[in-house]
Formats: sequence, C-alpha cells, structure tokens
Amino acid sequence: MSSQRKQLILRKIIEHYVKEAQPISSGTLAKKDFPKISSATLRNEMLDLTNEGFLFQPHTSAGKVPTTRGFKFFLDNFLTEKEVSEKDKKSLTEIKNRNREERKQIKELAKELAEMAGEAVIVAFSKDDYFYTGLSNLFAQPEFEDFSLVQDLSEVIDHLDRTMENIFDEIKETKILIGEENPFNNRCSIILTPFNQAKQKMIVGLLGPLRMDYNRNISLIKFLENL
Repeated sequence: MSSQRKQLILRKIIEHYVKEAQPISSGTLAKKDFPKISSATLRNEMLDLTNEGFLFQPHTSAGKVPTTRGFKFFLDNFLTEKEVSEKDKKSLTEIKNRNREERKQIKELAKELAEMAGEAVIVAFSKDDYFYTGLSNLFAQPEFEDFSLVQDLSEVIDHLDRTMENIFDEIKETKILIGEENPFNNRCSIILTPFNQAKQKMIVGLLGPLRMDYNRNISLIKFLENL
C-alpha cells in the first residue's frame, strides 16, 4: 500500500465496520477519526483503496466496505491481542475448575467461548469426532440475512466430518483462514487452534463472518489455550 495514511484509513474503516456492520463514509471518518482532514481528501484516499482492491462500494451506498484483501492486510499488519476482561477470565476459569471430566469440561468451555465471542465454535477431538455450538449466534448476525450464505454454510456443517478430516493434520499452530483459504465458506472466517491433550490432539475453531472482531477473538482463544 502506497502510504501510511491510507493504511490508517483502512484500519479505521475496518474497526468501524467490525462494530457497526455498515458501510463507512468519508464524512464518518472525518468526524470520528480525522478531524484535520477534509471529507474530499478522505474520499479520494478511499477511492484509491477501492481501486487497489482493499475496499468496495456495495450497491448505491455512499460508504465503503472492506474486501477480503482489506481484511488480509489488516490481519498481516494490525492484528493485536486485547487483554481479556477479568469477568471473562473468571468465567472460563470457573468452568475449567468445576468440571473434572475432560470431555465435559471442553464442551462447557466451547459453549462459553461461543457466547463471549458471539460466534460459532467447532471442536474436533479427532478427524471424525467433533461437535459444534453457537450457530444461533452466527446466524443472528447481519451477514446471514443472505439466505444463500446460511444455506451454503449449513451444508458444510452437515458434512463437518469431511471438512475437518481435510484440514485436521494441517493445523499445527493458530491459523486465521479467510476468503478462499477458508474451507467452510469464502464469505466467512475461522480461527483454528490445536490443543495437544495428554491422550490426543484436539482442534478448536471459532467461526464467524469476515467482520469478526479478530483482536478480541484471538485473545480469547489464546487464553483458553493457556487454561
């Protein structure tokens, strides 16, 4: 990308879009983030970002939305772990401490993670032993008003054993897969983390739209890993 200012503009657009799920206009950026830069200048910078493939303009909206390439740039350059709140730490730690049976403990932790992140969680204990939770969180998000996306993703989840079998051995460290890299759907993203239990390998996946809060979710996954 040609300038640091364009990078900062892209970062702010993505941060707003993650929170609001709405196209971001130059006027919004000028008011909230760049009071010393005119809307016209911001509009030109956003046009350059669009021409470079980092943003696109949906329908007749005055605002812009990040593309998959835009999100990839964000992940490569601006991904930072947030501090997990004491409330969330306490909740996850209590679940771990009150369940001695490992399988039950993991399922309860996955359910809590899904609620905290507002996404779906997939756990694979082996290539064909898995469960998922939190689909209602996922389908309640604005992106899933598109019935074709719900249908496509539901079909993949119906054949989750096949999908997990294809990627199980490849996940050796935490990975974020988006766009064409994501075997679940190219309009979604997933954070996959391997957990090496005493008896077997396990993979936890946090599945959400491209618009997921990567900074917060990666922090939750890492905290869970440390537990």
